[in-house]
Amino acid sequence: MFKNNIKKLIEDFYRNFAGLPNDKAIVRNNIPEDAFTLAILKVMYSEMLGYDIIPENIEKISKVIVAPPDSGIDIFIESEDGDEYYYDVIQAKYSKLTEEEIRGCFLNMKESIKQYLKNPNNVQDNLKYVISETNFNNSFKKNCTYYVYHNGTVNCGKNFKNNEKIITIDEMEVILGSLTKKDHVLKVPYAEFTADMFNNYIIYENASDNALLCNIRGYDLAVLCNKYINSSMGRNILFGQNLRDSLDEKKSKTYEAMIKTINDEPERFWNYNNGITILCESLDAHREKNNGQVDLIEITNFSIINGAQTTNALGVYLRSALINHEVDKIERLKKVYVLVRIMEVNNETLSGNISIYNNLQNPISSRDMVAKNYEQIELQNMLMSGEPPHIFVEIRRGQKVPLKPRFEKHQRVTNEDLAQLAFSAFLQAPFKAKDKKKTLFNKASSDEYLVNTYYDEIFYRSKENDKKGVLFKKNKDEIDEALFIKYLYMQARNRMRKNYDESIEQCNAHIMANSGNIEQQQKMIQISQRNKEINNTCMFYCIALYFALKENYSSVGEKHTFDYHNFYRNTRNSTYRDDIIEYFAENFLKLTVKIMSKLLNASGGGSATNWLKKMQSQTAFFDELMEEMTSGLECKKMYVRFIEKFTI
Repeated sequence: MFKNNIKKLIEDFYRNFAGLPNDKAIVRNNIPEDAFTLAILKVMYSEMLGYDIIPENIEKISKVIVAPPDSGIDIFIESEDGDEYYYDVIQAKYSKLTEEEIRGCFLNMKESIKQYLKNPNNVQDNLKYVISETNFNNSFKKNCTYYVYHNGTVNCGKNFKNNEKIITIDEMEVILGSLTKKDHVLKVPYAEFTADMFNNYIIYENASDNALLCNIRGYDLAVLCNKYINSSMGRNILFGQNLRDSLDEKKSKTYEAMIKTINDEPERFWNYNNGITILCESLDAHREKNNGQVDLIEITNFSIINGAQTTNALGVYLRSALINHEVDKIERLKKVYVLVRIMEVNNETLSGNISIYNNLQNPISSRDMVAKNYEQIELQNMLMSGEPPHIFVEIRRGQKVPLKPRFEKHQRVTNEDLAQLAFSAFLQAPFKAKDKKKTLFNKASSDEYLVNTYYDEIFYRSKENDKKGVLFKKNKDEIDEALFIKYLYMQARNRMRKNYDESIEQCNAHIMANSGNIEQQQKMIQISQRNKEINNTCMFYCIALYFALKENYSSVGEKHTFDYHNFYRNTRNSTYRDDIIEYFAENFLKLTVKIMSKLLNASGGGSATNWLKKMQSQTAFFDELMEEMTSGLECKKMYVRFIEKFTI
């Protein structure tokens, strides 16, 4: 079953990409295994990247795949989360690797990153080019996750770090299979179990449901867990429909208790544990003809929707035992049994409800668990319906953007990102925008709030009273403007980053040629590097700055909108798009960088990323901005010209 589809994908990619691009081929002629990187991109990243892996997109693809020679890094991918950046650093080996060989791959990748950060010229030009197309610098080196993809069976080992992941082609096959499903929910395609020796099972017979209650050996669940441990970019595909991942075992008292039970009294695990719940598309329990016992339980396209922590603990226990050759521990695990409910469900609504209600037993909230709240549905309907502008808010993970009405790029947003934007733009709280993201949907202990005080600031809406969160106090045009300003920042940021890179390159060239004042060139490099770091991380502050100016000069451009048609479709060879991005970059973004750079220098330097994590930085920023606004007319002129030139 495994490897056939991936193998075919690699063959197809080799046939279509061999020799491309012409100047530095990522798939070399007569080396079909080079196409393995394209298969990884297709299976694991195509949705995130937003483009198809086809020859027509070779220019985009060449910005993430490193053409040979590559300094031991085959793929380098950046993802953005607010003003933080995260990186997947990948080495692809279309061969079966041993644990030691995999360890060597991780060491090589980390050494290349270390050398690049010392001096980009220390690595191969092809790797230098790919990394330079991102925002990567010393501030984000801790945000790197290292992956080794290979054609063998090893997917774990002794003393691997949390940011070191091993993914096999078997695991890629599962992901590839899920891409063809209508719901795109990651599920394990097939598994089979035997019931315990005492034949403790109950078949739940119902006109519309097929379900089974049984005991499954902990060892079998552990083997299944470890088979797919890295299958979904750090999240086990076994828990694809679960609202939550398993908790970090090092921080979990429950995990410690489970391990103690397995070690001391494995037969009692069944007594102490609440069991797990599995949803599947097909369930078949075979009975022996002679005595009617359940002999084999087969399930297809399934996911553990409750019990991720239990299953993960069993998997961790088995991995440790195998790595350390502890046969006695493996035997203990074979004495463990877990109570398991298996439900055959092919109704999406029912499946979602089961997932939610099975997880309500634990006092942990999530973004998914507020998706059916009145205020979330009301917000989504309000922004999507009626007269333009139309804004699509994703209130549940995985929701697809409707084909109609038309949504421009900036008009597609998650409720989480929209909340951050509202904090920054409407509440002038860029610190909250970044700091409260992880706890925004966590339920407070008090019933005073819909969810918690920060959530209510943004989303509060009730049928019983007129109290409203800030998003319900704003009209669609105001929210649309905020979304567009965020989009402008992102385009302006990329433009300015290239300018800073060019400045650094020029200074380095002068130093290499030993021309000019070397000390001055080095100082200019430091300034450019500092400004580049601020440029890449100041999104919420830049948005807050724009709306502070808007509020201060509120009589200007109050009823005007931006020319989206010209911006997105470049009609009549218009320069509108380039002009507005350039203006935003050279004015609003540069002013933000100027203020933050001044404050950073006054505080004794340090990283911009760390500076942003301090609440007092927000106060200092607005104090400095107010000084800028009151010291002359430049801020007003900048804002007025922007409105006059770019709104209609």
